Amino acid sequence: MMHQRFRTRVQSPLRNRRRRLRSGLEPSSGSPEDDKMCWICLSGDEDQHRRDWLFPCRCRGTNKWVHESCLNRWIDEKQLMAPDVPVTCNQCRTEYIIVMPPMCRFDALLERLDKCYERLCPSVLMGILAATVYFSAVTYGALTLLELAGYETGMKLLQEDSTLLMILLPSVPTVLILSRMIHWDDALIRWLRRHNRVSIPADQLDPLGEPLPGAPLDDEYFDQLEREHPPSDSPLGSGFGSESLGRVSTSFCVALSLPTASVVLGKCLFGGVYKENKLMGIIMGGMTFLAIKGLASVYLRQSQYQQRRHRFVRDYAPESVT
Repeated sequence: MMHQRFRTRVQSPLRNRRRRLRSGLEPSSGSPEDDKMCWICLSGDEDQHRRDWLFPCRCRGTNKWVHESCLNRWIDEKQLMAPDVPVTCNQCRTEYIIVMPPMCRFDALLERLDKCYERLCPSVLMGILAATVYFSAVTYGALTLLELAGYETGMKLLQEDSTLLMILLPSVPTVLILSRMIHWDDALIRWLRRHNRVSIPADQLDPLGEPLPGAPLDDEYFDQLEREHPPSDSPLGSGFGSESLGRVSTSFCVALSLPTASVVLGKCLFGGVYKENKLMGIIMGGMTFLAIKGLASVYLRQSQYQQRRHRFVRDYAPESVT
Protein backbone atom coordinates (compact mmCIF):
# COMPACT_ATOMS: atom_id res chain seq x y z
CA MET A 1 0.00 0.00 0.00
CA MET A 2 2.63 2.50 1.15
CA HIS A 3 5.08 1.08 -1.36
CA GLN A 4 2.64 1.75 -4.22
CA ARG A 5 2.10 5.35 -3.10
CA PHE A 6 5.85 5.94 -3.09
CA ARG A 7 6.16 4.47 -6.58
CA THR A 8 3.35 6.63 -7.99
CA ARG A 9 4.79 9.78 -6.47
CA VAL A 10 8.21 9.44 -8.07
CA GLN A 11 7.39 8.04 -11.51
CA SER A 12 7.75 11.40 -13.26
CA PRO A 13 11.24 12.32 -11.87
CA LEU A 14 12.47 8.81 -12.61
CA ARG A 15 11.29 8.91 -16.21
CA ASN A 16 12.82 12.37 -16.69
CA ARG A 17 16.17 11.14 -15.40
CA ARG A 18 16.14 8.11 -17.71
CA ARG A 19 15.24 10.35 -20.65
CA ARG A 20 18.20 12.65 -19.85
CA LEU A 21 20.55 9.67 -19.60
CA ARG A 22 19.46 8.31 -22.99
CA SER A 23 19.78 11.72 -24.68
CA GLY A 24 23.27 12.30 -23.22
CA LEU A 25 22.26 15.45 -21.32
CA GLU A 26 23.27 13.87 -18.01
CA PRO A 27 26.39 11.74 -17.59
CA SER A 28 25.90 8.39 -15.93
CA SER A 29 28.09 7.43 -12.98
CA GLY A 30 30.85 4.98 -13.66
CA SER A 31 30.07 2.51 -10.89
CA PRO A 32 26.61 1.11 -10.10
CA GLU A 33 27.58 1.26 -6.42
CA ASP A 34 27.72 5.07 -6.68
CA ASP A 35 24.39 5.34 -8.49
CA LYS A 36 22.13 5.36 -5.44
CA MET A 37 18.40 4.86 -5.88
CA CYS A 38 15.96 4.06 -3.11
CA TRP A 39 14.09 0.85 -3.99
CA ILE A 40 11.03 2.07 -2.06
CA CYS A 41 10.49 5.61 -3.35
CA LEU A 42 12.64 5.17 -6.53
CA SER A 43 14.39 8.52 -6.10
CA GLY A 44 18.12 9.24 -6.11
CA ASP A 45 20.58 11.98 -5.23
CA GLU A 46 19.97 13.87 -8.46
CA ASP A 47 16.40 14.71 -7.35
CA GLN A 48 17.34 15.91 -3.88
CA HIS A 49 20.57 15.26 -2.03
CA ARG A 50 19.96 13.22 1.10
CA ARG A 51 22.18 11.82 3.83
CA ASP A 52 19.99 9.04 5.21
CA TRP A 53 21.15 6.30 2.81
CA LEU A 54 21.34 2.73 4.18
CA PHE A 55 22.28 -0.68 2.77
CA PRO A 56 20.64 -3.03 5.35
CA CYS A 57 20.77 -6.30 3.37
CA ARG A 58 22.94 -8.39 1.04
CA CYS A 59 21.58 -6.90 -2.19
CA ARG A 60 24.13 -5.39 -4.59
CA GLY A 61 24.12 -2.47 -6.98
CA THR A 62 21.47 0.21 -6.78
CA ASN A 63 19.03 -2.23 -5.14
CA LYS A 64 20.98 -2.23 -1.90
CA TRP A 65 20.33 1.47 -1.18
CA VAL A 66 17.29 2.74 0.65
CA HIS A 67 16.37 5.87 2.57
CA GLU A 68 16.17 5.40 6.31
CA SER A 69 12.84 7.22 6.58
CA CYS A 70 11.37 5.18 3.72
CA LEU A 71 12.60 1.95 5.29
CA ASN A 72 11.16 2.90 8.68
CA ARG A 73 7.75 3.50 7.13
CA TRP A 74 7.98 0.19 5.28
CA ILE A 75 9.01 -1.63 8.50
CA ASP A 76 6.09 -0.08 10.37
CA GLU A 77 3.70 -1.29 7.69
CA LYS A 78 5.11 -4.82 7.82
CA GLN A 79 5.00 -4.97 11.62
CA LEU A 80 1.41 -3.73 11.70
CA MET A 81 0.35 -6.53 9.34
CA ALA A 82 2.43 -9.26 11.04
CA PRO A 83 3.84 -8.16 14.43
CA ASP A 84 5.47 -11.52 15.24
CA VAL A 85 7.11 -12.10 11.84
CA PRO A 86 10.71 -10.87 11.37
CA VAL A 87 11.09 -8.11 8.79
CA THR A 88 13.20 -9.28 5.85
CA CYS A 89 14.25 -7.95 2.47
CA ASN A 90 11.89 -8.84 -0.35
CA GLN A 91 14.76 -9.70 -2.71
CA CYS A 92 17.53 -11.47 -0.77
CA ARG A 93 15.41 -12.44 2.27
CA THR A 94 17.95 -10.98 4.68
CA GLU A 95 16.50 -10.21 8.11
CA TYR A 96 16.96 -6.56 8.97
CA ILE A 97 18.96 -5.81 12.08
CA ILE A 98 16.60 -3.49 13.95
CA VAL A 99 18.18 -1.95 17.04
CA MET A 100 15.77 -0.50 19.59
CA PRO A 101 16.97 2.15 22.08
CA PRO A 102 17.45 0.72 25.57
CA MET A 103 14.63 1.25 28.06
CA CYS A 104 14.98 2.08 31.72
CA ARG A 105 13.98 -0.55 34.28
CA PHE A 106 10.65 1.07 35.05
CA ASP A 107 9.67 1.25 31.38
CA ALA A 108 10.76 -2.36 30.83
CA LEU A 109 8.68 -3.43 33.83
CA LEU A 110 5.62 -1.65 32.46
CA GLU A 111 6.13 -3.28 29.07
CA ARG A 112 6.33 -6.75 30.64
CA LEU A 113 3.21 -6.10 32.69
CA ASP A 114 1.38 -4.92 29.58
CA LYS A 115 2.34 -8.06 27.66
CA CYS A 116 1.33 -10.31 30.55
CA TYR A 117 -1.96 -8.46 30.84
CA GLU A 118 -2.55 -8.83 27.11
CA ARG A 119 -1.94 -12.58 27.28
CA LEU A 120 -4.04 -13.08 30.42
CA CYS A 121 -7.12 -11.10 29.40
CA PRO A 122 -8.35 -13.49 26.63
CA SER A 123 -8.28 -16.40 29.11
CA VAL A 124 -10.15 -14.35 31.71
CA LEU A 125 -12.73 -13.30 29.11
CA MET A 126 -13.27 -16.89 27.99
CA GLY A 127 -13.68 -17.91 31.64
CA ILE A 128 -16.28 -15.19 32.20
CA LEU A 129 -18.19 -16.21 29.08
CA ALA A 130 -18.06 -19.89 30.08
CA ALA A 131 -19.31 -19.05 33.58
CA THR A 132 -22.12 -16.94 32.12
CA VAL A 133 -23.20 -19.76 29.82
CA TYR A 134 -22.98 -22.30 32.65
CA PHE A 135 -25.08 -20.32 35.12
CA SER A 136 -27.58 -19.48 32.37
CA ALA A 137 -27.87 -23.20 31.64
CA VAL A 138 -28.30 -23.95 35.37
CA THR A 139 -31.05 -21.34 35.63
CA TYR A 140 -32.83 -22.68 32.55
CA GLY A 141 -32.53 -26.25 33.87
CA ALA A 142 -33.96 -25.23 37.25
CA LEU A 143 -36.90 -23.43 35.63
CA THR A 144 -37.55 -26.43 33.39
CA LEU A 145 -37.51 -28.75 36.43
CA LEU A 146 -39.98 -26.54 38.29
CA GLU A 147 -42.21 -26.41 35.21
CA LEU A 148 -42.23 -30.16 34.61
CA ALA A 149 -42.28 -31.46 38.18
CA GLY A 150 -44.23 -28.65 39.79
CA TYR A 151 -43.04 -25.98 42.18
CA GLU A 152 -43.16 -27.97 45.41
CA THR A 153 -41.67 -31.17 44.01
CA GLY A 154 -39.05 -29.21 42.11
CA MET A 155 -37.96 -27.26 45.17
CA LYS A 156 -37.62 -30.49 47.17
CA LEU A 157 -35.40 -31.95 44.46
CA LEU A 158 -33.28 -28.83 44.37
CA GLN A 159 -32.80 -28.84 48.14
CA GLU A 160 -32.05 -32.56 48.53
CA ASP A 161 -28.90 -32.88 46.42
CA SER A 162 -27.68 -29.54 45.14
CA THR A 163 -24.29 -30.89 43.98
CA LEU A 164 -25.85 -33.47 41.68
CA LEU A 165 -28.34 -30.94 40.36
CA MET A 166 -25.55 -28.48 39.61
CA ILE A 167 -24.17 -31.12 37.27
CA LEU A 168 -27.46 -32.32 35.77
CA LEU A 169 -29.28 -29.01 35.35
CA PRO A 170 -26.86 -27.53 32.76
CA SER A 171 -27.28 -30.67 30.66
CA VAL A 172 -30.99 -29.90 30.11
CA PRO A 173 -30.55 -27.14 27.49
CA THR A 174 -27.56 -29.00 26.01
CA VAL A 175 -29.62 -32.13 25.40
CA LEU A 176 -32.50 -30.12 23.97
CA ILE A 177 -30.24 -28.29 21.52
CA LEU A 178 -28.42 -31.48 20.48
CA SER A 179 -31.76 -33.19 19.91
CA ARG A 180 -32.37 -30.76 17.05
CA MET A 181 -29.50 -32.43 15.20
CA ILE A 182 -31.70 -35.53 14.74
CA HIS A 183 -33.57 -34.80 11.50
CA TRP A 184 -36.06 -37.63 11.15
CA ASP A 185 -37.95 -35.53 8.64
CA ASP A 186 -35.02 -35.91 6.19
CA ALA A 187 -35.46 -39.70 6.27
CA LEU A 188 -39.19 -39.31 5.65
CA ILE A 189 -38.57 -37.00 2.70
CA ARG A 190 -36.09 -39.45 1.16
CA TRP A 191 -38.64 -42.26 1.55
CA LEU A 192 -41.39 -40.22 -0.10
CA ARG A 193 -39.22 -39.24 -3.03
CA ARG A 194 -37.92 -42.78 -3.48
CA HIS A 195 -41.49 -44.08 -3.85
CA ASN A 196 -42.65 -41.24 -6.09
CA ARG A 197 -39.80 -40.87 -8.54
CA VAL A 198 -40.36 -39.55 -12.06
CA SER A 199 -37.78 -40.79 -14.55
CA ILE A 200 -36.99 -39.53 -18.06
CA PRO A 201 -39.25 -41.04 -20.76
CA ALA A 202 -37.69 -43.87 -22.77
CA ASP A 203 -37.93 -41.92 -26.05
CA GLN A 204 -35.70 -39.23 -24.51
CA LEU A 205 -32.82 -41.70 -23.87
CA ASP A 206 -30.06 -42.84 -26.21
CA PRO A 207 -29.19 -46.55 -26.72
CA LEU A 208 -26.79 -46.36 -23.75
CA GLY A 209 -29.50 -45.05 -21.44
CA GLU A 210 -28.10 -41.53 -21.25
CA PRO A 211 -30.43 -38.49 -21.61
CA LEU A 212 -30.57 -37.01 -25.10
CA PRO A 213 -29.85 -33.27 -25.57
CA GLY A 214 -32.96 -31.34 -24.58
CA ALA A 215 -34.36 -34.13 -22.41
CA PRO A 216 -36.30 -32.95 -19.33
CA LEU A 217 -34.62 -32.91 -15.96
CA ASP A 218 -35.37 -35.93 -13.80
CA ASP A 219 -35.62 -36.35 -10.04
CA GLU A 220 -31.98 -37.46 -9.84
CA TYR A 221 -30.89 -34.01 -10.98
CA PHE A 222 -32.92 -32.25 -8.29
CA ASP A 223 -31.78 -34.72 -5.63
CA GLN A 224 -28.16 -34.06 -6.59
CA LEU A 225 -28.83 -30.32 -6.50
CA GLU A 226 -30.21 -30.59 -2.96
CA ARG A 227 -27.26 -32.72 -1.84
CA GLU A 228 -24.81 -30.13 -3.14
CA HIS A 229 -26.81 -27.20 -1.71
CA PRO A 230 -28.67 -28.55 1.34
CA PRO A 231 -31.35 -26.42 3.00
CA SER A 232 -30.08 -24.00 5.62
CA ASP A 233 -31.93 -25.77 8.44
CA SER A 234 -30.21 -29.05 7.61
CA PRO A 235 -27.12 -30.03 9.64
CA LEU A 236 -25.17 -30.03 6.35
CA GLY A 237 -26.34 -26.59 5.37
CA SER A 238 -24.01 -24.10 7.00
CA GLY A 239 -23.45 -20.45 6.32
CA PHE A 240 -23.36 -17.00 7.79
CA GLY A 241 -26.06 -15.31 5.77
CA SER A 242 -29.10 -13.66 7.29
CA GLU A 243 -31.37 -16.53 6.18
CA SER A 244 -29.09 -19.18 7.71
CA LEU A 245 -28.84 -17.17 10.92
CA GLY A 246 -32.62 -16.98 11.05
CA ARG A 247 -32.91 -20.76 10.58
CA VAL A 248 -30.36 -21.45 13.31
CA SER A 249 -32.02 -19.08 15.76
CA THR A 250 -35.41 -20.64 14.98
CA SER A 251 -34.06 -24.13 15.65
CA PHE A 252 -32.46 -22.88 18.88
CA CYS A 253 -35.71 -21.32 20.12
CA VAL A 254 -37.76 -24.39 19.15
CA ALA A 255 -35.39 -26.63 21.12
CA LEU A 256 -35.57 -24.48 24.25
CA SER A 257 -39.36 -24.09 24.00
CA LEU A 258 -39.94 -27.86 23.84
CA PRO A 259 -40.58 -28.32 27.62
CA THR A 260 -43.17 -25.52 27.70
CA ALA A 261 -44.88 -26.79 24.55
CA SER A 262 -44.92 -30.32 26.01
CA VAL A 263 -46.65 -29.17 29.18
CA VAL A 264 -49.22 -27.04 27.31
CA LEU A 265 -50.09 -29.73 24.77
CA GLY A 266 -50.11 -32.41 27.46
CA LYS A 267 -52.69 -30.47 29.45
CA CYS A 268 -54.82 -29.49 26.44
CA LEU A 269 -54.76 -32.66 24.33
CA PHE A 270 -54.17 -35.36 26.91
CA GLY A 271 -55.86 -33.95 30.00
CA GLY A 272 -56.98 -37.34 31.35
CA VAL A 273 -53.53 -38.89 31.01
CA TYR A 274 -51.93 -35.76 32.44
CA LYS A 275 -54.06 -35.93 35.59
CA GLU A 276 -53.30 -39.61 36.20
CA ASN A 277 -49.64 -39.57 35.16
CA LYS A 278 -48.15 -36.14 34.73
CA LEU A 279 -44.88 -37.36 33.22
CA MET A 280 -46.63 -39.48 30.60
CA GLY A 281 -48.88 -36.58 29.62
CA ILE A 282 -45.85 -34.31 29.20
CA ILE A 283 -44.06 -36.93 27.07
CA MET A 284 -47.12 -37.37 24.85
CA GLY A 285 -47.42 -33.61 24.50
CA GLY A 286 -43.77 -33.32 23.51
CA MET A 287 -44.05 -36.10 20.94
CA THR A 288 -47.14 -34.43 19.51
CA PHE A 289 -45.30 -31.12 19.23
CA LEU A 290 -42.32 -32.73 17.48
CA ALA A 291 -44.61 -34.66 15.13
CA ILE A 292 -46.57 -31.55 14.14
CA LYS A 293 -43.39 -29.53 13.67
CA GLY A 294 -41.70 -32.27 11.61
CA LEU A 295 -44.70 -32.99 9.40
CA ALA A 296 -45.14 -29.29 8.69
CA SER A 297 -41.47 -29.07 7.71
CA VAL A 298 -41.81 -32.14 5.44
CA TYR A 299 -44.90 -30.71 3.75
CA LEU A 300 -43.25 -27.33 3.16
CA ARG A 301 -40.04 -28.83 1.75
CA GLN A 302 -41.97 -31.17 -0.53
CA SER A 303 -44.09 -28.28 -1.79
CA GLN A 304 -40.98 -26.24 -2.55
CA TYR A 305 -39.39 -29.27 -4.23
CA GLN A 306 -42.41 -29.84 -6.46
CA GLN A 307 -42.50 -26.14 -7.29
CA ARG A 308 -38.90 -26.27 -8.53
CA ARG A 309 -39.53 -29.61 -10.23
CA HIS A 310 -42.42 -28.35 -12.38
CA ARG A 311 -41.33 -24.81 -13.15
CA PHE A 312 -41.05 -23.68 -16.77
CA VAL A 313 -39.99 -20.59 -18.69
CA ARG A 314 -42.28 -19.01 -21.28
CA ASP A 315 -41.21 -17.73 -24.63
CA TYR A 316 -40.92 -14.00 -24.79
CA ALA A 317 -43.99 -12.16 -26.02
CA PRO A 318 -44.82 -8.48 -25.49
CA GLU A 319 -48.35 -9.30 -24.28
CA SER A 320 -46.93 -11.70 -21.63
CA VAL A 321 -44.82 -9.00 -19.98
CA THR A 322 -46.62 -7.50 -16.98
